[in-house]
Amino acid sequence: MRRYELVMVASPVLTEEEADRQVTGFESLITEMGGTVHKVDRWGRRKLAFPINKHPEGNYSLLMYEAEANVEKELTRRLKLTDTVLRFLSVRADHEKVPTAEEKVALEEARRDHLKRAAERAAAEAAGLPVPGVETEADDGDDWEAVEDDDADLPGRRGRVVEDLE
Repeated sequence: MRRYELVMVASPVLTEEEADRQVTGFESLITEMGGTVHKVDRWGRRKLAFPINKHPEGNYSLLMYEAEANVEKELTRRLKLTDTVLRFLSVRADHEKVPTAEEKVALEEARRDHLKRAAERAAAEAAGLPVPGVETEADDGDDWEAVEDDDADLPGRRGRVVEDLE
């Protein structure tokens, strides 16, 4: 058996629970075909380096598993057919160590905590309350000043401060 590492980016249209179910489905595919899933790490919603299909964010997940080559081919085929998967990368990772039982417990606990926070954020958004852990636009820390640009064409000159906007 070979060891593989799969990183996939799912559509941000999916809720955290739907993305979790999708990853669980891929886990069950691996185990049904005779493979062993060693590690599942859900990184959650993150900003993409560039938009993919007009989505600026994506739900990231990492799977480390051990399986035969035909399992990896089938998994890759199904990932390509799944519309909600924006991108994925599957590589052989024979150099990676298998996580210990304590690390697996810690990952599962982190996953439960992540899903709990996602449910709290969704409930707050639905109720119209401020979302915990998200900055508001009122205190973004940017203090802009109006500048007169009469000497802007001279090198090293940026203009004079005209007034302070607050």
